[in-house]
Amino acid sequence: MAFEDKMNQLKNSMSSKPAKNEPTAPRISKSYTLKQNIANELTRRAKEKELTASRYLEKLLKKEFNL
Repeated sequence: MAFEDKMNQLKNSMSSKPAKNEPTAPRISKSYTLKQNIANELTRRAKEKELTASRYLEKLLKKEFNL
């Protein structure tokens, strides 16, 4: 019976409505080509801040564009 109880508990948790998050702007996927030395430096700096290169680049661009 423990299995059935666990299944019912999982069903209830899956059917509940997810918590509302703040609305966020959709992300757009674009591809850009970087020179190897720039990409390496971007990756190195991102690792220092424990971020992915794309998240680090996003932070840099936000700062540059005053967003």
